[in-house]
Amino acid sequence: MIDYIFYRLYIMYKKHGDPPILSTCIFLSYIVGIAIVILFFCIQKWADIHNLIAPLFIFVTFCVMVYRKKKIEGLMKKYQGCVRNKLIANWMIWCIPIYEMILGVLIYHFLIN
Repeated sequence: MIDYIFYRLYIMYKKHGDPPILSTCIFLSYIVGIAIVILFFCIQKWADIHNLIAPLFIFVTFCVMVYRKKKIEGLMKKYQGCVRNKLIANWMIWCIPIYEMILGVLIYHFLIN
């Protein structure tokens, strides 16, 4: 699923003239960062910002290393005529962080009560 999200974001950023690999990796790290914060709050109910920087930096480095030109070309061929492209709109992918935050708040609320 992460490859498909990468593909869709890559196409969107490329159409807008932004650096597609860097922008996509930053967006994916934003999604992972939200998930880390949610998990951190659910487990310990507090977070230290210095503990969150290392996993995000590692994830951005991982994305840059994994999604090279050859991998991106493979994803382009794999998902170019995919049915999911018609079913999943771009705004749905952009809203993933919002969905994550709402889910995290709900989980945190139910854990406290």
